[in-house]
Amino acid sequence: MKSIFEHKKNTIIHPAVDLLIVAALLLNLIHFTAVRLTDLPFYIDTVGTIVATALGGIVPGLVTAFLTNTVNSFMDGKSIFYAPLNMLIALVAAGFFGDFASYRKMKRREAGGEKKGKLAGEILDYGLFTVVLSLIGGGIGGAITWFLYAAPSTAPVSVAISEWLSGTFGTGVIGCHMLTTLVTDLLDKLVSVALSVMIIRTVPRKLKDLVRFSAWRQKPLSYEEGRLAGKGLTGRVPIGVRINTILIFSIVLVTAVMLGFSVSSFRDSIRESLSKTAEQVAYLAAGEIDPAKVDAYIKNGYSEPGYNETRNRLSNIKNSSSDITFLYVYKIEGDGCRVVFDLDSVSENGLYVSGDQPGEFVKFEDASLPYLSDLREGKKLPVVRLTDQYGDYLASYQPVLDANGRCVCYAVSNVEYKLANALVERYFGRVLLLFSGFLILIVAFSILTTKYHIVMPIRSMTVYANELTGPGGGANEKNLKKIEELDIRTGDETEQLYRSFCKLTGDTVYQLNENHNKSDAISKMQNALIITMADMVESRDSDTGAHVLKTTEYVHIILQGLKRNGYYSEKLTDKFIRDVEMSAPLHDVGKINIPDAILNKPGKLTDEEFAIMKTHTTAGKKILENAISSMEGDNYLKEARNMAAYHHERWDGKGYPEGLHGEVIPLSARVMAVADVFDALSSPRVYKPAFPFDKAVQMIRDGAGTQFDPKCTEVFLESLPEVRKTLRKYQEL
Repeated sequence: MKSIFEHKKNTIIHPAVDLLIVAALLLNLIHFTAVRLTDLPFYIDTVGTIVATALGGIVPGLVTAFLTNTVNSFMDGKSIFYAPLNMLIALVAAGFFGDFASYRKMKRREAGGEKKGKLAGEILDYGLFTVVLSLIGGGIGGAITWFLYAAPSTAPVSVAISEWLSGTFGTGVIGCHMLTTLVTDLLDKLVSVALSVMIIRTVPRKLKDLVRFSAWRQKPLSYEEGRLAGKGLTGRVPIGVRINTILIFSIVLVTAVMLGFSVSSFRDSIRESLSKTAEQVAYLAAGEIDPAKVDAYIKNGYSEPGYNETRNRLSNIKNSSSDITFLYVYKIEGDGCRVVFDLDSVSENGLYVSGDQPGEFVKFEDASLPYLSDLREGKKLPVVRLTDQYGDYLASYQPVLDANGRCVCYAVSNVEYKLANALVERYFGRVLLLFSGFLILIVAFSILTTKYHIVMPIRSMTVYANELTGPGGGANEKNLKKIEELDIRTGDETEQLYRSFCKLTGDTVYQLNENHNKSDAISKMQNALIITMADMVESRDSDTGAHVLKTTEYVHIILQGLKRNGYYSEKLTDKFIRDVEMSAPLHDVGKINIPDAILNKPGKLTDEEFAIMKTHTTAGKKILENAISSMEGDNYLKEARNMAAYHHERWDGKGYPEGLHGEVIPLSARVMAVADVFDALSSPRVYKPAFPFDKAVQMIRDGAGTQFDPKCTEVFLESLPEVRKTLRKYQEL
């Protein structure tokens, strides 16, 4: 996989991905052109999109989808408006071939992964995938088509399906359109998914890996590493989310402003255009009216010579523009007007409105009252907006003047304001779809750039940084090599940070290794000094026979037994165990103050001599406290002091030097008490022979709960094979 990352060109898209997009685009265009020539109600222009997404990821899929509709728009101008739809298909495909595929594979492995079950599961998965795509293409796509064009598909097959649905189920036009698009798109997606799967499965694994990992600016993380990289972010906002949120918000804001400005400008333009249309029609209509015959037209109507001819010419003028809803000629009289001409009309909502008869008196609507004074005076009005019982209109009043320049009547043309709204809505829908395609593409590129140039490199460094400081980790050559193998190559500040991180880690590993070597040397020196001190004391006691070494091993056995049984778990940390085992040889260091005559006396000590012998505990405590006071921080000599001072205390409180009892006695001293007494019983002394192993063990058992901590006694007795092995080892020396 290393060769994938040897491409140092600092681009988002790898040449392999470029070739994938070109190939997928050609695949879509070939299918689209072939189907278009056959006049079938299909497109099959998503095969390349699905393949590009499955092999290369979301961005190649989105680019392929957008370019497909862009190029197709040169053959079919409507295609560009469906780019967001095909990009949505790419998003669904990314989820299907990404996280969903991984989840399904995991479930099949857990279920046993039989070949028959695997095949059935794949058929079910691809069936669900096809249905989802058809709902997008047929459902959302059909709704977009009706919204933009208010008409169903004109393809022969689609028309036949619509007619059959209408005849069979009595479905309306919109219902037939939606059902038809769903049915035809389901067939389209069945073919598309089948072709896509065939192509995907024929692509070599090596090529798949090359394309799949080409966007990485580093060594790809494994699933577990990627999961770890995303942990520890609860309650915080990740840097990728922050960057993408700001970027997406900015893009959406700019897009919304531009879209709003564009729609506002278009609305003004449409209003102006419709107003001019109304003015022109009214002007032409006024020119067809003979001012001298207006009164005759009102009085005689259709029977007046020339009336019908004039009405026909007015009708032709009205029909010359599909935008005109009403055209009529009125003479202003008092608070109303007399009808001269009033043409029949059909409003935008399909309502038929018959014209009033010549000579009828029509009272002014409330909407016209503000303009009544100007109309009575025969003034020319600008285009005005009126709302009456017939709807909402833009109205143009054109005066018809006689030879003296006096207004005898008005020619009025009406354009429904609803028409302007419909045009603006369709314009808004088209522009929104167009902007959405660009928006999705830009956002996808920004997320991809942020992910592979910032988020993943930083998270990767975080994972390995945590390993350097976490439990079981450490700044060592192994972790340093893993960091260097990340090979982050973003060509920006992130890469500089990575290089600095590698150098810092390398320097730290070197320094820690140096410190570790020095620490080992110091630790070995300390152990040697401890053993030397213990040997100096032991050499004065002629009968102890490897007492220091044996008691140390017995202490180790007891501590491990306590840990194994879960006793004193809060106290038995790894550090505590290490400190106790390291300092165990110093438990009798106070005997250095005991005279040889008492220390090596072959017989029983007198009360006075025994009192002196007992002072080895307080003497040991004082020696070690003096050593502790000369050292800074927490160190193992504190447990050495506890064992030296209190290893002759008893569980029942009858020991010395302070008469402590139970768990008031330090744990290290309670452990040493068992180890020290057993060694004294099982080893020869100047004043006694060694007791047999079984008798010594029985005496320890008898002392449980009185002389010794019951738990320490319990684990000691559970470990008798190890105890016997230790005793034999030193008896043979």
